[in-house]
Amino acid sequence: MKTTTIVGISGSLRKASSNTKLLKYTEKKLKMINTGVHFSLGSINLPLYNDDLEKEQGVPKSVTELGDLLGRASGIIISTPEYNKGISGALKNCFDWMSRLKPNPFTSKTIAILSATDGRSGGERCQYILRLSLTPFDCNIIQSPEVLIGHSSSAFNEVGDLTDAKSNKLLDKLLEKFLAQSSAQHI
Repeated sequence: MKTTTIVGISGSLRKASSNTKLLKYTEKKLKMINTGVHFSLGSINLPLYNDDLEKEQGVPKSVTELGDLLGRASGIIISTPEYNKGISGALKNCFDWMSRLKPNPFTSKTIAILSATDGRSGGERCQYILRLSLTPFDCNIIQSPEVLIGHSSSAFNEVGDLTDAKSNKLLDKLLEKFLAQSSAQHI
């Protein structure tokens, strides 16, 4: 069986992030669907983008390491919190740095988007903003189904599993579509 390499990016830097929890749960589900999946979490704990820094010191090692990880991936799953009706500054900063790499590691990649927020909407607005933010990278964003986890602080059980049946069904559909597209793209 061919290995499918998937990279997850949590848009939150918080240790107890619901989005990181959602990605770890997603990894379990991916491996149940396809035992040939290799999943890695990429860190977006990067220095703030600054053109002066890049000119004086070059692209930071943490940025090139993330770019290399994303570049080797068959597909990328981004789970984003909603901060003030948008994506986190850390996630936007990641995109700013990745735009400096040649080739761009997001270009032509299959991207699945998830969101987990404490509000009831589950991050509908931030998913829209995330799709817009990815536009310059010419990636293949899976548009549906949308996986929006509201009230995320109570959405997972003690072992980190998502408890809502409807959300699980949507996540399963999204992951099946994602795996089919990311695997086909890497043949």
